[in-house]
Amino acid sequence: MKLSVSNIAWTKEFDEEMYRFLASERIDGLEIAPTRIFPEAPYEKLEEASLFATKIKCDYGLVIPSMQSIWFGRSENIFSSQEERNVLSDYTKKAIDFAAATGCENLVFGCPRNRTFKEESEKKAAILFFEELGEYAHSKNTVISMEANPPIYNTNYCNTTLEAVELVRTVGSKGFLINLDVGTMIQNGEDIHVVEAARKWIHHVHISEPGLAMIEKRPFHKELAKYLRETGYDRFISLEVKTQEDIQTLKDAVHYMQEVFA
Repeated sequence: MKLSVSNIAWTKEFDEEMYRFLASERIDGLEIAPTRIFPEAPYEKLEEASLFATKIKCDYGLVIPSMQSIWFGRSENIFSSQEERNVLSDYTKKAIDFAAATGCENLVFGCPRNRTFKEESEKKAAILFFEELGEYAHSKNTVISMEANPPIYNTNYCNTTLEAVELVRTVGSKGFLINLDVGTMIQNGEDIHVVEAARKWIHHVHISEPGLAMIEKRPFHKELAKYLRETGYDRFISLEVKTQEDIQTLKDAVHYMQEVFA
């Protein structure tokens, strides 16, 4: 397993300090929210994105294993209308192109506020939507990873990990897999049996808490680490917390992740 940390955990002023820290701790990757690097129109900056990826690799030994907050600032809803789905599809393809430019092999699909439905019949539209995007991602050597988000994030679609599994199975694209979110599992009271059901499709893992609170030390983390090792999971485990004012607290969380998952 390889380790990474999401850059939503600190503000821009701490970028260099955190990059140096991650390098000193031999952390493998930096998960990014694109607007943290390029606040305006990030997906129009493919050349700059490629240069950024090259720089952090050369200077700090960090790769970009994953992107998150890929629809930050968007208000459209995939269940609203075909017009809005088309807008979001085109925008997501630009995000995929951005990922390809940085060598990023995973795009986390959370976007809870953009995926609320009113009628059960509306859910069918999501299948074709994700199938098209999954195939496009696969053509660019990357993957969109569906993240289950519980209702606390203001969505009623794909609230549980097992619902994410069912969606991914139905879509059936090599470019549409699962982001296993531990915060979701905690909020839902899910256990290791859910991980077993999802194992075949897990492409990325977020170590998180409900509401992206600071990580608590939990026996489940050790149980999860043991299961992932035994089943040969060799992709990234990524620490995901909301922006921290106390950088030392964040560094302590990184050390904890290392103790459990390295």
